Amino acid sequence: MKPALDGSTADLVITVRKGLEKVVQPTIGGLPTNDRPVIVQPTDSGIRLGGQKGQPPGTPDSTQSTPGPQVEMAPREDVFAVYEGHGSTLERSPVRRYANKDPLRSPSVPAVDEFRKAIEEAEKQQQQQQKQKTKP
Repeated sequence: MKPALDGSTADLVITVRKGLEKVVQPTIGGLPTNDRPVIVQPTDSGIRLGGQKGQPPGTPDSTQSTPGPQVEMAPREDVFAVYEGHGSTLERSPVRRYANKDPLRSPSVPAVDEFRKAIEEAEKQQQQQQKQKTKP
């Protein structure tokens, strides 16, 4: 797998959302957002960062709306969710979702550890199934 800047070409899309102290809180909507993805890729000598300036192709221009009051609703827990890529990713249910209090806290980042454990378990099950198929 390689990092991708566009969800329609990515194999997996990972989203993180910090929980709110209050389930519902007032905010200001209609402001331009910086919604371009950022890629962080570890290397032997450090990390590589990648990003792109401007709006993603095919998205509406968010600068045309007028700022105004609105209400934001979100869970109190932090959420780490993984979606299949290639298409309208966030319109589908996540393939893996982990919500808890402070799972995004560094340096350990428990949500990432749980995701790694799930991957390792799936790989073990896949290897066991392949062994069973190859036995005469």
